[in-house]
Amino acid sequence: MAQMASPHALYISEILFVISYYLQDDRKALARLARCCHAFSEPALSVLWSSVRSFSPFIPLLPPTVKFLWDHSQFDEVTLAEFQCPPEEEWRVFDSYARRVRRLYSGSHGHQIVARIRSETTVFPLLRSLSLQLVEPLDMQGHLFPDSLRSLKISGPAYVHCEDDRVQMAIAHVARDAPLVEYLHIEDYTYSVAQSSLPPLHFAHLRAVEISAFFDYTLLQSLCHILSQAPVTQLKLELPPLPNKEWNISTPVFPALISLRICGPPASAEQFISHLASKSLQELSINHTRGPASVADYRQLLSCIADKYSNTLQQLSLSLSQSSTPGYPYDLSQAVLDAFYALAPSFSRLETLHLSLPHNRYVHLAPELTFESPTWPSLKLLDF
Repeated sequence: MAQMASPHALYISEILFVISYYLQDDRKALARLARCCHAFSEPALSVLWSSVRSFSPFIPLLPPTVKFLWDHSQFDEVTLAEFQCPPEEEWRVFDSYARRVRRLYSGSHGHQIVARIRSETTVFPLLRSLSLQLVEPLDMQGHLFPDSLRSLKISGPAYVHCEDDRVQMAIAHVARDAPLVEYLHIEDYTYSVAQSSLPPLHFAHLRAVEISAFFDYTLLQSLCHILSQAPVTQLKLELPPLPNKEWNISTPVFPALISLRICGPPASAEQFISHLASKSLQELSINHTRGPASVADYRQLLSCIADKYSNTLQQLSLSLSQSSTPGYPYDLSQAVLDAFYALAPSFSRLETLHLSLPHNRYVHLAPELTFESPTWPSLKLLDF
């Protein structure tokens, strides 16, 4: 009987990696593949550990003395200050897996503790995407963010009164250690935060930023200040109501902005837009989903948009709240439309217009708002 030919293709490492990537959603299959033979071990382990959803899988890999601290929850300041980092050979197994990680979701303080203990070493040296909850302030000597990092999501402590500027200092760490980061998402659920004295930070490659500040506008203003000179072209904001409609940043922000999405009250949106340094905003979306607002707030917002960006804006989307709005003499939708009609001729480059308005009676759509009218020479899509 003829002997079956050896599958030489399976000796090519690139093919083994392709097979492993096809199984990236089946972690059990990858684990079995990694154990089946030496040839498949490296490709399968690389894919299996490329995306890790918590720091927990690394705890059994810690050196014995560090594992002892973890098992006995001995992470107080005195213990950590006196603790001697184990020699590099004791980190060999940990590092062999850590260097495979490209995406990490770190919701515990274990990652921060290890970065502090190994202050001279980057814990995950090839990481490209990190989601991190700041359970405690970062240690300035640690290197939590590798220079390979491109995408970062930072969450502050949830539903507490925060007495420090840990989020702002984390951004300073990123500017220092990860200069190539391109995407930054800051999500905060704290009720109050400390002001930060940080100056505007240097980010040469930061293009997309998302900021969700649900309860306190102090952090929002602080973050806008330290990111004000970054070359951000895409920005998404979750805006809280601004007390007394005050915005305490004296200098304009985000000079390179092209696309802006705002979720929040129209008064807050108007205050933010009025402080933009960008001269060429092309895409603007405003979604007011909760909280009251007056007709005057909407009129001021539309007037601000027309004054600053009527000659550059190409896409405009307005989605206004269905909630009750106090203090208006007639239907809110008609009032907003009337205000928009008066400003419509100034938007000469507008190509896409989306309007989603609350209404409780018939709303009159003026004839100017059509494709045929010379008022809209560039309009290609109208969604109402």
